[in-house]
Amino acid sequence: MKDKIFDRPIVKGISVTVPKERVIVKDLKFDGVNMEETIQLTGIKELRRVPSNMTTTDYCINSAERLFETLDIKPSEIDGVVFATPLGDYLTPGSGYIVQERLNLSSNCIIVDINQACAGYVNGLFQAFMLIQSNYCKNVLVCAGDTASGINPKDKSMQVLIGDAGVTTIVSCGDETTKSAFSFYNEGQSFRALYTPAGGKRMPIKHGVTDVEEVDAQGNVHTLQDPHMDGLEVMAFALAAAPKAIKNLFGIMDWTKDDVKVYALHQANKTILNALTKRLRIPADKVPISLTYYGNTAAASTPLTLCLENSNTNGGGQWDKAVLCGFGNGLACAAAALDLSKTYFSEVYEL
Repeated sequence: MKDKIFDRPIVKGISVTVPKERVIVKDLKFDGVNMEETIQLTGIKELRRVPSNMTTTDYCINSAERLFETLDIKPSEIDGVVFATPLGDYLTPGSGYIVQERLNLSSNCIIVDINQACAGYVNGLFQAFMLIQSNYCKNVLVCAGDTASGINPKDKSMQVLIGDAGVTTIVSCGDETTKSAFSFYNEGQSFRALYTPAGGKRMPIKHGVTDVEEVDAQGNVHTLQDPHMDGLEVMAFALAAAPKAIKNLFGIMDWTKDDVKVYALHQANKTILNALTKRLRIPADKVPISLTYYGNTAAASTPLTLCLENSNTNGGGQWDKAVLCGFGNGLACAAAALDLSKTYFSEVYEL
């Protein structure tokens, strides 16, 4: 298992930006939905929403510019960009190229785009770590996030969950040996549990066909162009996959669950977080929560959680053993064991 350990890359800094606009969940109105009960189940009281003229890329670029200034890194020093989001600025090219253009990065910069939501950040880190470990790159931007603009406004199950955010991380080649590892657990055969049917080559968008609204068994309204989610199947996957991926990390790194200082788990909802905490048999105070006032921010949720927890506790300097785990569409689960003791964490910025 030692051949799966990275020893060169380090997470130099993480910066997160969220929209200024707040959506108060209890003020949302859906027929047959008791918002107080919904808040109890999800743990989400507020969400952030991007303006119609903004995208995840705008928030990631804001985060990147702040990192450049804080860490004294020039755009010219960036030689790789990894961007993880299920909803890019355009159908093609991927948003990584937009980042390259707007930040005026080198033409020799390697660009990797990942069509991934909740597991996207950890998958993005993995790609960056491989670029650093292989000596192709020295400094890689990892951008991740999502917006709720792709969700049908009548889909009550997702409108009360999904928040908007953009996060950027700089992964660099360290001066000292720093051990890290990744673990994955995927079930592509269950991809229909969380997917958007129309918009690709398999099902092109067609007026009067793919934009017709339908009501599912739970009373959620969506078209074939909107994300579809089987919440129970996604939850069952998360509760099975995340513990397996995390325990595999312990074997690779020769850690015990008690060695870990912080578990940054994807902020799906309070019910799943509580269940995973019990299943992993870890103290609740090692599992920080950010969803209360930001919601499920998809690929941005784990780094947002770390930044918020660091601001609240000044804990980042103590996180020499940290576990990150994201799970969602794919169905995909990705986990990372990292040393974050020297990582810079921004406050949660608003734009």
